[in-house]
Amino acid sequence: MTRKRQNVSPGNVAIPQKTSRALNAARKPVIDYPLEKETLESPSYTIRVAANDARLVRIAINQGPWLECRPAAGYWWFDWSGYAPGEYELVACADHRDGREYVSTPAHCFVK
Repeated sequence: MTRKRQNVSPGNVAIPQKTSRALNAARKPVIDYPLEKETLESPSYTIRVAANDARLVRIAINQGPWLECRPAAGYWWFDWSGYAPGEYELVACADHRDGREYVSTPAHCFVK
């Protein structure tokens, strides 16, 4: 069995490395609002997405087309209106400065 070699400092202390999986998770956008399974009752709602180091963020609603979000106050925002009552799936996509694209875990909400 072959073992992976650890990074070791001069004092023989293992140095943790940020794996590509951890780095990808840190860059993956997160839909902060609406909260998971939240029920919306207003005629319009502003969706908030957290996306560290992104140069562009878009959102898709119910697997529809990607819609551009606007940056402000350290987050990305999408002003959503004209929706019908029902259940919705929201997915965010962030284009990062490293040239890679990262997609969020789907979020779900209801409109009354």
